[in-house]
Amino acid sequence: MTTYLFAFNPSIWSWPELGKDIRTLRRRGHFDTTWSCGRHRNVEPGSRAFLVRLGVPPKGIIGSGFTLAAPVPGAHWIAAKAAAGISTLYVQLRLDALFEAPLVDFDELAQPPFGHFRWGIRGSGTRLPWTLADALEPLWEERVVAARAAAGPGKSPASRR
Repeated sequence: MTTYLFAFNPSIWSWPELGKDIRTLRRRGHFDTTWSCGRHRNVEPGSRAFLVRLGVPPKGIIGSGFTLAAPVPGAHWIAAKAAAGISTLYVQLRLDALFEAPLVDFDELAQPPFGHFRWGIRGSGTRLPWTLADALEPLWEERVVAARAAAGPGKSPASRR
């Protein structure tokens, strides 16, 4: 399965509803959102998606899910760019896991087999090589299970902070 990385950079956008969105995911089992994929036109519906936190520590993988639809154009998510008439592409994501802090951090992503990939992507919708996607998937699943177990019944892993 094709896998893509989508970027979240709190130094550019703070995601003010992140806690609420995490609670929605926990209640429903998923969270649907529209996410920029920059100029990446070839993101296929049904592809695996990982959300990577960039910009300011802690950096690393904070979410996962699947793409629901092919990219569509829209006004840029940065207001100044939108006002200048700049557009970007967006995909629909169905996130099945989402956390405030990375479950797989950049220190781990610097180690084999992940170390030769530039995880600090310049734009959302970057395709992840299948060898790395295959290695990331079981590590991610293990971390998600552990984070949910540690949170306990009725609590979101984000509420541990």
